[in-house]
Amino acid sequence: MLHAKIGLLTPSMNPILATAPMRSRFDAFGKSVLSETLALVGGADTQVEVIATSQTMDIWYVPDPARAALRAELGLLGELAAEPCQFEPFHDTPGPAELRGCVRKQLHWHHELERRAGGTVPFPRLCVLSSGRPATVLDTFGFTPVPGRPGLYRAAPGWRIDVVVIAELPRTRDTLLLRLLGARAVLRDAIRELIALPDDAWERGIALPWLIRLRFEVPAEPSARTAEDAEEEEIVTEVQQWFEQLKQSLRDEARREGLKEGLQEGRKEGLQEGRKEGLQEGRKEGLQEGQLRVLARQFEKKLGRPLTEMEHSVLAERFERLGADRLDDAKLELPPDALAAWLADPTAR
Repeated sequence: MLHAKIGLLTPSMNPILATAPMRSRFDAFGKSVLSETLALVGGADTQVEVIATSQTMDIWYVPDPARAALRAELGLLGELAAEPCQFEPFHDTPGPAELRGCVRKQLHWHHELERRAGGTVPFPRLCVLSSGRPATVLDTFGFTPVPGRPGLYRAAPGWRIDVVVIAELPRTRDTLLLRLLGARAVLRDAIRELIALPDDAWERGIALPWLIRLRFEVPAEPSARTAEDAEEEEIVTEVQQWFEQLKQSLRDEARREGLKEGLQEGRKEGLQEGRKEGLQEGRKEGLQEGQLRVLARQFEKKLGRPLTEMEHSVLAERFERLGADRLDDAKLELPPDALAAWLADPTAR
């Protein structure tokens, strides 16, 4: 079973996602989700420089033979990741010029690999992931559909090029992460399916941190915005609303559990002291202690292990200093490895 414990890239470490304009931010989101998924089953390097052309591949992937069983659980993406591959995702449907640019990088990268190896190496596969159907590309370059795999097209064998049309993929769980690279209605549906998965689903662990941090730069002039821009703004607004609802539900859970435990502790202390003031103070302190215990359990669930004594102390200090809202944000936004690092960093806020 797959478990999302990858910490190779965290959203806060991604300068593209932090600064890019609206359309390229969707590209950055897709590349981040794809690279983290591929990192489960091999080495996935992003922005690999192709020396001869001063260009960069979006993702260069090399499978790990020891993780073949995990790769089989990735469905179509696992099949594409069965051998070294250059992945080039396009949020906007590419045309012939974009495909030629990808092929140019493929050819030069093969030359570079042979130079490094000092001999012949297999010609690398190129996989273009297109949100929509690139009809001109498919027709002009003679791509044909792969039987039994809706949405997958392949060029003549010598070219070693695949095109995946995200909009044509079946709506099944094993295509979900690929469909997050789609656009408009396809992207919206994939996000809704992702959110509806169980809390411990490995796909959520990979995609949600990137999804939560996805933001737009709205064009200054409304006339500069296309209908597609407006529709995708609505998608991110929907994600933001869901995220706020999730945080509120977690706070409500913590308050309910804290109130229950706090009342019990408060009544006990108040009755022991025999004073009304003791009961009220005990309820207040008990409520805070109960909320903190619930937060600690939620942190342990996210980390997949018990908190250490030091982490319990850090959590209590930050609960007092930063408040429950900040702890909720850290717990929801950070992948497990980054969350552990946040707890270990004395300067973290």
